[in-house]
Amino acid sequence: MTDLQLSGGSVAGRLGVTARMDDGRFTLDLVPQPETMHHGLVRASVLAYVIDAVTGISVDSGSELWNLTTDLSVRTRPMPAPELVSATASVVRRGRRSVTLLSEVTTPDGTLVATGAAGFATIPRKENDPPKPLVSPELVVNVFGREGTITSPLRDEAGIEVLDAAAGIVQVAVTPALRNPNGTLQGAMVALVAEAAVEDMLSAQHGRPVVVIDLDIRYLARAERGPVRSACRVVSDDTVEVLLTDTSTDTVATLVYARTIDC
Repeated sequence: MTDLQLSGGSVAGRLGVTARMDDGRFTLDLVPQPETMHHGLVRASVLAYVIDAVTGISVDSGSELWNLTTDLSVRTRPMPAPELVSATASVVRRGRRSVTLLSEVTTPDGTLVATGAAGFATIPRKENDPPKPLVSPELVVNVFGREGTITSPLRDEAGIEVLDAAAGIVQVAVTPALRNPNGTLQGAMVALVAEAAVEDMLSAQHGRPVVVIDLDIRYLARAERGPVRSACRVVSDDTVEVLLTDTSTDTVATLVYARTIDC
């Protein structure tokens, strides 16, 4: 699971997520905090991290195979952030070179907060690749969340720079705190860049705050150097298409569709 962060002060590893085994089923818990919310709702990018992590860890293939996220969809219910949400995963289809899973995020009383689907490509580790962490649910339970939590708003913690809010142009440097073990911009941080661009753009156009509630993300290429910059196109009153480009190579790394609601 390439987006797993166990140490090193990564931003994704400090979102307030812990792990446990519940009757033999791997489960991630998120305690929402003001730094990971936007106008009282848990950020869609934070829920994207929970969904990406619970699905990827559930099917990790050992130290010689990368499970690289190829696509991720997140659907949230607009609701005030609960005190705790929990996520589990189930396999829809496992092939020789790919696997697709579903995830549900719920409150302790079973109220649905979000659903998600994630696709992964299984790729052999190359000799010159970074070391692949050996991951198992049992290991993750013991170490997940040890890094503490972020202490400033997530956008600030990630270092997102606003270039033109009304046009939806933001960018982020690809720092060690934002990379995954495979050396590229971590998946939830990719989601955060798109989320920030969309909320700035539509807030400016609507004249009132908006919150991103749905994300469809296609990871197209690695973003190793950056800065990674957004370009937005309005599809409808509540939906925006976002292209994220690694400006160091002029490579389109990610395609995102984001849906919003007004606050």
